[in-house]
Amino acid sequence: MTFLKVDLFIFYLFNIMVFLHIDTKNYNTKDKTGETPINILNKFITNGKNVFMLIYMEGCGPCIATRPEWKKLENTFKKEISNNNEIVVVDIDRVLLGKVKKIKTQPNGFPTIRFISNKGAISEDFEDSKLSEEYKKRTIDSFVKWIHLKTNERQTTKNKHNKTKKQYGGKWSLKYKKSINCKRPKGFYQKQYCKYTHKRR
Repeated sequence: MTFLKVDLFIFYLFNIMVFLHIDTKNYNTKDKTGETPINILNKFITNGKNVFMLIYMEGCGPCIATRPEWKKLENTFKKEISNNNEIVVVDIDRVLLGKVKKIKTQPNGFPTIRFISNKGAISEDFEDSKLSEEYKKRTIDSFVKWIHLKTNERQTTKNKHNKTKKQYGGKWSLKYKKSINCKRPKGFYQKQYCKYTHKRR
């Protein structure tokens, strides 16, 4: 995983997934748009993207074993859902966490694999997900299944939210129109109805 496969401009232009690798050597390096990896990550989090984050510690045995599997996500998703601009996959050195916004809780151990969404309001570790135990082995298959699970959950939540939005407007029924007393109209819309529509009758 290189520092930044696409700069921020290209991301917005072509609406593609982003893969970020952030370490102590490159975290402050600016891309073509003048953005640093940390700034880009923070923008994605505060914009409500679905961020899948591997937090590792240098020299940590389990981290060394996990990072090659995490790196495989890039090639896997390039073939599958590379055009999903809601997904950001990142691995970051734990010493840089203080620079990342919306980190609700500090990791208890390493590696920590975390899902952040809804502008930081949603934060869940991989081990706490609804995946069955067989899919919590930190393999590429487990990570792919987890990412699909979380993105589907977020899409379902958005769809439910859109369906439950209160609808305004629409046509008045004939029965309702007849019930309006234009000598004493109630509210702005009844007054407008009486002023313009009722007079034409």
